[in-house]
Amino acid sequence: MIFTNTVGNFWNLECSDTFRLGDKYYLTYSAQDDTLWYAVSDTPYGPYGEAKRLDGKLFYAAKHVESPDGAFMVGWARRSESPSSTSEVSGWAGNLAVQKLIQKENGDLALAPVDAVINPYTQRRQLAVDTDRIDVQAGARYSYTDAFTAYESFLLKGNFTYTGSGCFGLAFDYNGQAGKYKLITLDPAAQKLQLQFNEGSALITETDVQLEAGKEYAFTYFQEGSVGMLWLEDASLTVRLYGVSGKPIRLYAENNSVSFTNLREYTK
Repeated sequence: MIFTNTVGNFWNLECSDTFRLGDKYYLTYSAQDDTLWYAVSDTPYGPYGEAKRLDGKLFYAAKHVESPDGAFMVGWARRSESPSSTSEVSGWAGNLAVQKLIQKENGDLALAPVDAVINPYTQRRQLAVDTDRIDVQAGARYSYTDAFTAYESFLLKGNFTYTGSGCFGLAFDYNGQAGKYKLITLDPAAQKLQLQFNEGSALITETDVQLEAGKEYAFTYFQEGSVGMLWLEDASLTVRLYGVSGKPIRLYAENNSVSFTNLREYTK
């Protein structure tokens, strides 16, 4: 036996794959209705160590491919059973999604944008404000500031720092009512990167992230159609956002003070 799954009650390891990067060997698999996992070994025949997650459960059934430009994971971006649903993203299959594999010095893996996908986004779009910096200060109630526009296909870039322990991130307008906003949330207290619907009351998917108050982070967000991907230094999250094209994207916070800087939006 080369690998024993100890992190979940999975009855099979879906779309398993093994490959080598540098001097390490990797076993990747999806866990049915869960997410993409990987385990590391020093030999192709194991034993492979404790499995770790990559992305959230909306990026799954991915397989490893390589080209002269590097190594990639190609999988499904999960869909909703109904585009009008504001409570689930659980439909089978979806859209093809590709992310670049990054090998860290300690052998861990991370996912990053594919250069060939995002490099064509060069047309600079005007922000909703006359500055590339937005400071959001909030108490117990959510505070929103208009920042971007959700086009059919677009790219966002920026940096952020924060001082508190409350949540913050991107809020996508769905029907003009704050109670239906779709949020891409950074939660320092839980150390999670999340997709939430209905202004945070419905958790759709999440992944682990390392966040530290006072430290500056760079983020990249790409969306085409209803499929989006957010990347930080060591974390990525695939999201499904129906009904947001042509509507505002706001920066938000609660119980936190967040400075967003170097904000940019691009289309092709």
